[in-house]
Amino acid sequence: MTYSITRYLARSAALAICLAPALVFAQQQSGAAAPAQPNAEASGADPSAVVIVTGVTKTTTKKNATFSINTLGGEEIQRLAPMSTADLLANFPGIYSEGSSAGEASNNITVRGLPVTGGYRFAPQLIDGLPAYEEPEAPFMNNDVFIRDDLMTDSVEVVKGGPGGILYSNGLGATVNHVTRTGGDHLAGGYKIEYADYGFIRQDAFVSGPLSPNLTGAVGGFYRRSNGIRDTGYTADRGGQVRGNLVYTSDDHMTTARADALLINDRTAFYQNLPISVPRFNASGTPANPTVIKQDTIQPLGIDFAHGTTASPYNRTFNMMGEYGSRTIDQADGIHPDFRMLTLSGSHELANGWKLSSGLRYTTGSNGFNAVFTGNDTATASNFLNARYQNDVISPAHGAALGCNLNNAKLIGYFNVPASNPCAAFANISRDDFIRKYAKATGVVGHYLNDGSPVPGTATLNFAVPFIANVDATSTSLDLKAQKSFQLQGTHDLTMGIYKSRYSYAPNFQAGLLVTDVAARSRPVELTAVDAQGQQVGPSLTSGSAILPGWFGFVSQIHGDGNAAYLLDHWETMGNKLKIDAGVRWQDLKADVVRRDRNTTVDLTPAGTVVGSTQDTAADNEISFPGAPSTLNKTYHGLGWSLGGNYSFSKALAVYALASNSFRLPSLQDLNDLAVAGATVVNGKQVEVSAVEHIRQYEMGLRYLTRGFGASVAVFYNNFSPRSAVNVYKDIQSASCATQGGVTQINSCPDVAQLYKRGVQNVGTEVELSWRPAALAGLELKGNVVLQNPKVTGANYTITQEDKDAQGVITGYHYVPISEDGRRPRRLPKVMVNLMPSYDLLSLTGVPVSLYAQYQYYGSRFSEATDNNVTLYPAYHIINAGAQYQISERLSAHLHVANLTNQLSFTEGDPLFSDLLSPDGTRNRGVARPLFGRTVRFSLSYMF
Repeated sequence: MTYSITRYLARSAALAICLAPALVFAQQQSGAAAPAQPNAEASGADPSAVVIVTGVTKTTTKKNATFSINTLGGEEIQRLAPMSTADLLANFPGIYSEGSSAGEASNNITVRGLPVTGGYRFAPQLIDGLPAYEEPEAPFMNNDVFIRDDLMTDSVEVVKGGPGGILYSNGLGATVNHVTRTGGDHLAGGYKIEYADYGFIRQDAFVSGPLSPNLTGAVGGFYRRSNGIRDTGYTADRGGQVRGNLVYTSDDHMTTARADALLINDRTAFYQNLPISVPRFNASGTPANPTVIKQDTIQPLGIDFAHGTTASPYNRTFNMMGEYGSRTIDQADGIHPDFRMLTLSGSHELANGWKLSSGLRYTTGSNGFNAVFTGNDTATASNFLNARYQNDVISPAHGAALGCNLNNAKLIGYFNVPASNPCAAFANISRDDFIRKYAKATGVVGHYLNDGSPVPGTATLNFAVPFIANVDATSTSLDLKAQKSFQLQGTHDLTMGIYKSRYSYAPNFQAGLLVTDVAARSRPVELTAVDAQGQQVGPSLTSGSAILPGWFGFVSQIHGDGNAAYLLDHWETMGNKLKIDAGVRWQDLKADVVRRDRNTTVDLTPAGTVVGSTQDTAADNEISFPGAPSTLNKTYHGLGWSLGGNYSFSKALAVYALASNSFRLPSLQDLNDLAVAGATVVNGKQVEVSAVEHIRQYEMGLRYLTRGFGASVAVFYNNFSPRSAVNVYKDIQSASCATQGGVTQINSCPDVAQLYKRGVQNVGTEVELSWRPAALAGLELKGNVVLQNPKVTGANYTITQEDKDAQGVITGYHYVPISEDGRRPRRLPKVMVNLMPSYDLLSLTGVPVSLYAQYQYYGSRFSEATDNNVTLYPAYHIINAGAQYQISERLSAHLHVANLTNQLSFTEGDPLFSDLLSPDGTRNRGVARPLFGRTVRFSLSYMF
């Protein structure tokens, strides 16, 4: 392990030093310290009195909300011990977070059956009511890279639909608000140190309290390091954040002003799919007869599901090439957010019921994305190397010979070129004759890069695909509100707001292709072509194990400028029993995009190297440089509305109903992909592509909340209307297609553009229950259940598929028509269950120990949805358990075991094909992302 414990101690000390002055000053101002007060939900207080601040313009309680709202308090978050934002959001009904299986950051979540597009497209993350970054779906910069909940987090609130789409940008599915702790009337603070059995150590701290009669402050943060929840063999996670705030309140409480600052500099490993094998099947799945994967039949291919990973000390670093020359990539950099966030907000109450409030946030910094994806080519070394000989030696050299490209390094390196009239000799030569007459190379061999030893034929090899990106980003959000209270058939609180946002986004992305073995400590492999005597001929196929050290990618510059106006009326009438929220929002986005795809191939063979010699490498012959720019300059706009009501029959019982039509303007992913560039040609005609997504949502529910029993039941219907999509496929029947050796060269065929839409309709119910039986003090039974039935509407399009012979050589192509209409979207379960029983032993035994458990269940899910490889991955469950021991009034200990039963299942996976066999040929292979195996965490907390 290369991490220095000295540096860790130094950075931990720096965190303490940052907090110490605030602590001392707060003690001087406040006198005696008072213990921190637990929130209502955690302490067992009346849940009907839980106050919410998200989706409302007037502070209200959870029971009285006119929309779907779910909350978790700070103490409950600490007990759940989530390892990431996605892990935390898995506790909210309606959100599927895919088990946080990518690591501490850059996970995917879905909301109420909305399409899985990656990241947080339909679930923007707010910090205290303003977006951490204006656009929640940005390639290589998921919204969760900004969010690290710690002891400074007071609560997390989730609003689904309704006023979330009125008050906030992009609130199409769920708006998640992370509420920060502020200073109170008394000194409060805490320190927590946490250990885990995978080389994890983390320290959290905060201090808050009064600084003067009118000024309070809070400051805190965390720092941690970890070897990685999967065994990378090096320090995989390291870094942390510091954040704080100052709040001024005037003597008459009519004016408040607040300043917040946050600095985050963190690195986390990104874990990807692992190779798997399943029992042999003869035909790939179809919609009527999908390939059903059973949990107990899945076997690993070389890497342990529980704690294994393709990353290792041997492949931690590798070289990439591009317009910059050569650079060394370090996988330990992982996901690396380095951002500063400054927020100013305030409010002022005027006479006659008027109130003005504002919030301004500026975020700037960069995010590094260093991830190595797993290829789906796992095979024995003998088969893998033979495929390289066929596809990377013979095929390109044969193509060069047919085209009389006599300067091709593979042709002159691996084959004998006739001295006289070679073009005539090669004209229309068959593949077999080309090999028989001219081949110097008879095969490909592999040697481990670290020690040069030969790769045995029984070893297992695969491709690894590094995605390396760096993003420079800034975001400014300004929210101004004017609120007026007046009487008209009850009390109205009318809010009129304007919202302004600007952001910039500059990603530089490049991929590569590496060769590695598949083992617990994966090692990179160098490939060379050899003759019948085993001697190298011609250039090496790889350079430092990279067969393509500079592959596809892009370089972009994107600027967004948005404006919004909204109106929301909160009306309470009938003796405050009936509450109605009615609102409308208009928003636009002016986008300016310049994108340069890495589509220009450049030969970077060094000067002085003899092309085709054994001192040469073929890896540097086709390096992708950024090409000509593609641009987009357009303005988009959307209009949405929401109407909801809540009627309280009693203090405990209320019903609510909601109808809303929300919109989603093009995301950074859409803009960067130029998917919303405007008019496009479909079947020879220009068609204007719709760029704005909409969701029509209807919901009604019932809430019954008392100290001893709580129930919330919601029934919802969503109709998601996407932007238009353009499917582009090759016209393989066109006369303009070139052929070589009788095989169509598909890249020479013209494109066909096909317009289609993939909508989703979903009907579902969410049930939340809690029970604290009076007959058994200390027992709490709590949980939620989600039942949904999402279905795709539309999505009819065409793809082309390769024809291959027994040796994997491409022999042609054919069309495959696809229809997803009426099918369940990919990666969405129909059933989700989250049960959380706990038992405080104090009243029964006098011992201040609380035991708890958590059972999470997710139903089966489809892989990518096509007609010819429909795969259904199995349902899975996770059991977590732990104990909390109150050592003293202020000191407590916490033991948490995640995945107690070591459930080894998969959150998602690629579709499985019948012609992709495991290395021994007896099973089929694929790739899927497994759950993390069992882990144990222990923490000590001191709160005052």
